Amino acid sequence: MVEFSAFMPDMNHVLPLLVILLYHQYDVTMSKVISEGFPGEIADCRYVERSELYTCIRSKFDNPDWIPDSGPKLQLRLRQDFYWHPTKRIRRECRAIPREEWHALCDAINKLKKDKTFAPNVYDNFADYHTNEAVNSIHFGPNFFGWHRIFILVFEELLRKVNPNVTLCYWDSRLDHNMKHPEKSIMFTKEFFGNTKGPVVTGPFAGWKTIRNIPLRRNSAQEGELISTAAFDKVLSKHYHVQITTPTADDDSNVESLHNGVHAYIGGQMNDFNTSSQDICFWFHHAFIDSVWEKFCSKLRNKGLDPQEDYVIIDERLHRPRRLMDHFFPFKNIDGYSDYFPRNIYKYEEYATCPDCLNSPYLKCNNVTNKCYSIQENEPKRLVFKPLKKIETNHLSAPKDEFKIISGKENLESMVFVPVKVVFRDAVHKSIRKQYIAGCEYQKKDIDVCKKSVAIVESHGMSYHGKYRNYVINDACVPQWVYAFVGVRDPALGDSMSFISVTDKLGNHCFAYCLDLEAKKYRSCSGVIKLTTDTPRMYSKSLDDAKASGFPFSPLEADTLDPRIQLSFLCY
Repeated sequence: MVEFSAFMPDMNHVLPLLVILLYHQYDVTMSKVISEGFPGEIADCRYVERSELYTCIRSKFDNPDWIPDSGPKLQLRLRQDFYWHPTKRIRRECRAIPREEWHALCDAINKLKKDKTFAPNVYDNFADYHTNEAVNSIHFGPNFFGWHRIFILVFEELLRKVNPNVTLCYWDSRLDHNMKHPEKSIMFTKEFFGNTKGPVVTGPFAGWKTIRNIPLRRNSAQEGELISTAAFDKVLSKHYHVQITTPTADDDSNVESLHNGVHAYIGGQMNDFNTSSQDICFWFHHAFIDSVWEKFCSKLRNKGLDPQEDYVIIDERLHRPRRLMDHFFPFKNIDGYSDYFPRNIYKYEEYATCPDCLNSPYLKCNNVTNKCYSIQENEPKRLVFKPLKKIETNHLSAPKDEFKIISGKENLESMVFVPVKVVFRDAVHKSIRKQYIAGCEYQKKDIDVCKKSVAIVESHGMSYHGKYRNYVINDACVPQWVYAFVGVRDPALGDSMSFISVTDKLGNHCFAYCLDLEAKKYRSCSGVIKLTTDTPRMYSKSLDDAKASGFPFSPLEADTLDPRIQLSFLCY
């Protein structure tokens, strides 16, 4: 999240101030409080409880017989499209990506390690989510799958903040298991992960120290084992999660146990729940585990079963499906099972098979077993006739947003645009995916809008005759919050008092909250605002200015308080 000061380098660049009109002086510190001057029917709402103000005013504007009687007429419909990932990225085996991509990925990881934005650095701060009290909620039960999926996805998003062209690769440890001496694999050399004995002193992560200021160490091949092809096949032969999930799994297909064996094989910090994510091997290993799970989930979908419906219920509250995930509010445990992520954000390249073995110079085909395996240290690379190429879509999936004017373009010059935040409390819940959208008047013209709208943001003029509607659209049921811009009358043209409302796609009214900056929280409020021309202002003079105002767009962004957002809406 960008700090407020980043947008205030000098008074010539100060963003507009949004003055919130409330009925109670304790609602928002940065506000001008008034209690009179409203149209007659609206004034009645002054006498209701604070929590009922927004609903009361909304009911007045829902009455088509009541129309404000002064000011110019404004009518504008706008689409604000958010695309978190306009193209799906493809995660490939680490030995099957071009070397420049591997180097770029390692460079991004090292930059997170050097970034002191969070103490002691961004990498260690985030890796430390996988420790202490969280361990029991993310292991030993069905939340193991979903939590780690979100964990590595957020890590990948952090990397893409450094370099939007990088994508995590996965480490298919079967390719090393197939070797006679797996500990000699090319993966455990300076070419990839670095040495496997003692402090890591070779490779792109040489000299790393952990969050405890202890050198990163490994002690490989002393215990545990890498995943075998037979074990992998046994997992994919099962039919339901109960057969592969701790503690209900069949003895021969417990995915978490197989995963544990690889941690133990690497040794060092990797062989401890509280320190494993401090070793860079963690992310590539878990990307492979996620790929195995996704193959299993694909089987479920092919049988007409949603993976979320197959979540295993055990007698452990930390793994309850509706429990909030540790560190990833507002996700719930069951949200990690949503097919949104592999359907819209990423997919995995198919695994290595003979004879081409992903066309990787680091892999060979065993013609006797018909299995691919890794070359080892100091062994010549395999000669390949088609050099590995980057996947273009992996370089085109940075978040994007776009404004599209539907009608009323001629009114743009008389409007300014106020930022509001729309929070979806239950964003990944299936009910949000229903296709019905209240108020989709132009359905015949644009079916796509009606299928994708997530919220309808409106302003109703109180000191002028006018109404604005913005259809906020995104690529699916996430993000959990979006920044939308609502048009109101330009205060330079006269009194600009309006009521702001938000309706979710199911036709339910969202609830208005105004910022109490002193208390550092949002409080229930009326949704009534009044703009002034005083500086600093917090509105944008045009749609282009609004789009360029620097609001972050990432559904996995930490939900920190932004003082520029004076008005927020909560949709359940």
